[in-house]
Amino acid sequence: MNARLTRVEGYLRSDPSNIELLGMAIDLSLALGDAGRAAAHAASARERHPSNPFVEYRYGHTLIAQGKWAEAAPLFAALLEAHPHVNVAYSLADCQLREGEYAAALDTLAPFRDDPSLPPEAITLMLRAMHHLGDFEGASVLVEAHKGRMGNDVDFLAAASLLHLDNGQVEQAAALSERVLAGGQRPVEALVTSGTIALARTDTDLAIARFNEVLANNPSEGRSWSGLGTASLLRRDLPGARAQLGQAVRFMPTHIGSWHALGWCQLFESEYVAAKQSFSIALELDRNFSESHGAMAVVAAYKGERDSAKQAIERALRLDPTCLSARYAQMVMNGQTSDPERFKAIAYRFLAGRKTLSGEAVTDVVERMLRR
Repeated sequence: MNARLTRVEGYLRSDPSNIELLGMAIDLSLALGDAGRAAAHAASARERHPSNPFVEYRYGHTLIAQGKWAEAAPLFAALLEAHPHVNVAYSLADCQLREGEYAAALDTLAPFRDDPSLPPEAITLMLRAMHHLGDFEGASVLVEAHKGRMGNDVDFLAAASLLHLDNGQVEQAAALSERVLAGGQRPVEALVTSGTIALARTDTDLAIARFNEVLANNPSEGRSWSGLGTASLLRRDLPGARAQLGQAVRFMPTHIGSWHALGWCQLFESEYVAAKQSFSIALELDRNFSESHGAMAVVAAYKGERDSAKQAIERALRLDPTCLSARYAQMVMNGQTSDPERFKAIAYRFLAGRKTLSGEAVTDVVERMLRR
């Protein structure tokens, strides 16, 4: 392919305005992953053929290759209005998805959902958008509708595995992620699914391996930072956990589970002010989540603020009679964890997979928290 591009560039030196050669040069550069080279050819093409849709479409893809989705989106929107083609719609929806505009991406593709030429990538894009919007029912229907056509599409299967995980269908999630990974492919969603399930099973070695593999090439992948931090917390590596969970809340500031894990890490280090702040942020994100009220009760109980602790325990148990952190707070109130090291040992034992005082497996709690 590189040799072919070199030949095309040689022809362009003799015929620099040849639009077909310019298009080939852009396409080949993008296929080789050379965004700078593609951009140079696109600039030349736009100069020689201003407002040409053939050129503008390719220019938009050079912007995508450079991560300039906000610049590419209006270009594709204008093209789509003038030329309502499924591939243009997909390109616009791709930009919208990357910018976090999930509903807009679905709206862009809506007129083309029954188009027989709808590319497989567009189906996976719709699945991801529905997942981000919390439309698990719609996403599941989409998976069922296209599983025949997309049964060997690695990206689709990986996205479906993460959907099943977040929808509580752990067996289906595990089967899909391991199928993808066993085939030698390493898509992020399959790795995150596999790592999260390993963590819920307290297989911290596998979980850490999976999350580190994701982060090696995707350092801003918040779910992997969260999972890695939780694995370090289970291993009692508090400095590592704190740093990793700090990264998690940096990239996912609305992820309640990461704030909780960070708060427990701070609590184990007797940093009550910091722990209270982390749990308070989680509480602001969802005031009806029992574990946030229970965690606030633990902090208050450990600081000797008995009235505040009792009120928080009552709120937590009203929301969920099996609330794990409320049970911790009750133990503190009853003096069962007066020794900080004993408290830490009990908490780690629970977090490592023993049954909670309510009888619920903590692995279920961990898995549920990672989905929030």
